[in-house]
Amino acid sequence: MSETMTPPRPATADEVPVIDMSPALVPGADLTAIAQTVRKACQGMAFFYVKNHGIDQAVIDGTFQQMQRFFSLPLEERMKIVKDRFHRGYLPIGTTRYPGKLPDLKDSFDLGLDLSLDDEEVIAGTPLHGPNQWPDLPGFREAVEAYFDAVRELGMRVLRVLAVSLGVEEDYFVRFYSKPTILTRLIHYPAPEAVADPEFGIGALDHTDYGLITLLYQDPAGGLELKKPDGEWVAAPFIPGTFVVNLGDLMARWTNDVYRSNPHRVVNRLGRDRFSIPTFFNPNHRAPVEAIPTCVTPDNPAKYEPVLAGEYVTGRIRANQGYKPPQATA
Repeated sequence: MSETMTPPRPATADEVPVIDMSPALVPGADLTAIAQTVRKACQGMAFFYVKNHGIDQAVIDGTFQQMQRFFSLPLEERMKIVKDRFHRGYLPIGTTRYPGKLPDLKDSFDLGLDLSLDDEEVIAGTPLHGPNQWPDLPGFREAVEAYFDAVRELGMRVLRVLAVSLGVEEDYFVRFYSKPTILTRLIHYPAPEAVADPEFGIGALDHTDYGLITLLYQDPAGGLELKKPDGEWVAAPFIPGTFVVNLGDLMARWTNDVYRSNPHRVVNRLGRDRFSIPTFFNPNHRAPVEAIPTCVTPDNPAKYEPVLAGEYVTGRIRANQGYKPPQATA
């Protein structure tokens, strides 16, 4: 039996802790204690769960109901809002293909900050900026926008805790989120027997995320698996009422590898359709990413050249999804 077909053991609470976010819901609260717990998690597996996060479960459940309706539509209906030049809309199975690997076994619906065509960044052709597309499905837009807004607030709270954990001002990251390139992806992993080619994708592409942090809500099917530094794979199972938070490549660069991005994959082992909603919580396009002073020491000098957040993320998406940024319209 291949490695990806052998179920890994569940991660322990020490490896992937469940962190109570309730202190971060109180404006002006002391975040020192929760930040210490987050720091330990970030220096370990770089994944953790958050509970008491402030998002009503009805908002989450409503979004899952709507995404299941959307992915039940005939393909020709989904293709009416296929991914456009703003990287919004439907991405068919096989759109994501990491270099040297088979296409990924999933389809998805992407949305971001909803910007009008006369927005200055849209006019300038700034990558990943533009209006959302929506299917002709009553109730879908309202539910998904409510979810997007709620997760955006949660992400800001997580960023404040992360800043405190790194010994910098609480708003260190938040200040770069005035017009962020947040991308929420409604993902459908079809049952393996629904795919004609048995070699297509396998749904087990190990990778790191490109951006700063990712906030994931997965369905009870689970499927998320994490790679430990020693090479062992462990499962991060579904825990009711929690989000999974993980760090991306930009966080590794910003913290000079004090925090790292960790390889992970999704394997659909249950033989049925699986759904999940990751939100890639990335900063403003022109946010400068360079080593935080508290993360640079004589023993750990700066390792990375400064980059602009949006240029880095766009380059990775271009390589893996064939993304072509829109051209300026003025």
